[in-house]
Amino acid sequence: MTRPPLHPRRSKDPFVGYAKTPTVDRRFLLGFGAVTIGLTSAMAWVIAKKQPPGGRGAWDMGAQVSLSGFVAAAPYAHIRLLENGRVRTVLLGCETKCGARERLDEIAFSTGSAQVRGSMLERDGYRMLATASSADWITPDAGIIEPPAPQEEDLGEARLAGEILDTKCWFGAMRPNEGLSHKACATLCIASGVPPYFGVRDRQGRERALMITDPEGRALIQPILEYVAEPIEAVGRIVRIDDLFQFRMDPGSIQRLA
Repeated sequence: MTRPPLHPRRSKDPFVGYAKTPTVDRRFLLGFGAVTIGLTSAMAWVIAKKQPPGGRGAWDMGAQVSLSGFVAAAPYAHIRLLENGRVRTVLLGCETKCGARERLDEIAFSTGSAQVRGSMLERDGYRMLATASSADWITPDAGIIEPPAPQEEDLGEARLAGEILDTKCWFGAMRPNEGLSHKACATLCIASGVPPYFGVRDRQGRERALMITDPEGRALIQPILEYVAEPIEAVGRIVRIDDLFQFRMDPGSIQRLA
């Protein structure tokens, strides 16, 4: 049986790399590109809308302020001020990832009246002064009127569910500033001396944050690092000192929540 001869396939528009793109291909690519860009933009908008808000924190790094009051290194560096006849507490940090306690230790300053300079981070009444990098960031001044001695009130034992936050980022230095996406940054900040707070919500759904200390009211860092930025539950005592609330946490009671 004789087979018919084979003929090479022929195309009206063979592909030539240096030739002009055929009209039909050009129209397809333009349409496909427009649809792809539109769908990608829509997906990006939907994903962004589903992300939790970054919070109301702010940090004006360009505005330098000076605070005068009573500075203490423990449990975490802070300054107590008199504002309109009331005692207010402002945490002290650094311009980088650190707390100010190490800076106080370097100059052998533990407690006393002083003027402190830096830029302010603030979120819903919570405040931290990122102390200036210059050597004169703190000036002892015995002439400053000291606030009254701290008034401590034990509000009892509590079992709280929430998240360990690093105050500098949460107050306004970074977004996102909570949750697993912020875990590495928050862990590094707290390990470097940034005071940890415990973020919770009250029965009305409002954000609240309490300073984390050990059961004796001292700084608590190493035992909580592995739990930073994760949903956890812990037992401790709530103690109010002037306008500041401490959660004197028992680190052995920490449990991860599903």
